[in-house]
Amino acid sequence: MKAAFYAGASGLSAYQQSMNTIGNNLANTNTVGYQKETTAFEDLLHTDMYANTDRAPLTGSGVRTVSTGVLVGQGSPQLTGGELDFAIVGNGFFAVNHDGDIGYTRNGAFAISVEGSRDYLCTIDGAQVLDRRGNPIRVTQQDDGSIDTGDLIDRIGVFRFDNPNALTPAMGSGYTPNEFSGVAERADEDSYDLLHGFLEGSGANMMDGMMDMLSAQRAFQVCARVVQTSDEMEQVVNGLRR
Repeated sequence: MKAAFYAGASGLSAYQQSMNTIGNNLANTNTVGYQKETTAFEDLLHTDMYANTDRAPLTGSGVRTVSTGVLVGQGSPQLTGGELDFAIVGNGFFAVNHDGDIGYTRNGAFAISVEGSRDYLCTIDGAQVLDRRGNPIRVTQQDDGSIDTGDLIDRIGVFRFDNPNALTPAMGSGYTPNEFSGVAERADEDSYDLLHGFLEGSGANMMDGMMDMLSAQRAFQVCARVVQTSDEMEQVVNGLRR
């Protein structure tokens, strides 16, 4: 009965973390370039149920969350008409340099950063967008204040990963590589299209998020019931000892 209590308690903790992830997905259903986060579960150590017997059935000790990854997919391109808006259709990420730290994103809502007498393409939080060789992209402003965007599609770098679902989420719809995702490589031009005047919609779907939330909530309630029942049975056993 103690094993049931601890198994139920571990389920409460695991499904609370799952609810946190689902809540974050629902909150970002309108975030440009957002990729849905996922939660993976794993059963805990199995132990002998009986001692001093040839047949020793095993019983589990609960569940835990082992990773929260991202489900990289294609969001719907949304027409904006913005002269500095770009959307990737296919595989790949934009590379951005934020104070020396290289990150990757599918959010193509760009702006202009003025540094002295030079203008650079940047993200809305000021990170420089990199070209195919990993260098900042200079842009030219016309006399009327408009931007010459004629060759930006050919200059903006798009990069790929061997395992993009293992990327580490960061702020601003950004992601950083790790040992499981592999290093960034320049994406083949035939593996994607770059749309000008479009932005990629969020990869989190409201309907899917609501279904995931109901499933996690139901599992959380069942685990709570297991904890309660196990405690009640323990009270009965303690009463028999009297």
